[in-house]
Amino acid sequence: MYYLLTKSNCPLCTQALQLLYALDLDEPIDLNVVDIAADAALQEEYGWLVPVLKDSHDNELRWPFDQSQLLEFVTA
Repeated sequence: MYYLLTKSNCPLCTQALQLLYALDLDEPIDLNVVDIAADAALQEEYGWLVPVLKDSHDNELRWPFDQSQLLEFVTA
């Protein structure tokens, strides 16, 4: 399970989502897009950092990342 932390009207978040959709994987990842505006704690922690991709073990990949970094993160 992966979580893409985003916020509305965030062009970088849109770009990160496009990179995720463009990954060439054997099987798609289980992705939840989380708008941090719905959670005050997330907004305080990640307000200036989004987009951030988190896995189920709380590992993070913070922006900026490219296709190869993203692929390495989701296949690790």
